[in-house]
Amino acid sequence: MEFAYQWRPTFDEAFLSQATPEERAVFEAHGEWLEQRYAEGRVLFAGRCFDGPFGLVVLDVADEDAARRLMEEDPSVRSGVQTAELYPFKTFIARERVPA
Repeated sequence: MEFAYQWRPTFDEAFLSQATPEERAVFEAHGEWLEQRYAEGRVLFAGRCFDGPFGLVVLDVADEDAARRLMEEDPSVRSGVQTAELYPFKTFIARERVPA
């Protein structure tokens, strides 16, 4: 089953330029965590809006409980740097992205 969670930063667009080393570490961990879940096949894709108002992570998991657990494990959600909302999701059309 597919689920998507939408995350929203709890900070303004200037956050990264003003982030503490601890906050920067959370974002680094967030990216590494997403890459690991992608390698495991549990994240189908993830990205954010260019100007930063929200991001989207699409999961491929057994059920909603598994999706919620995974979403809550995201280091940026767990630390409170970003909030997240979970939605049932179905990819309608997609293509494999070829590295540049």
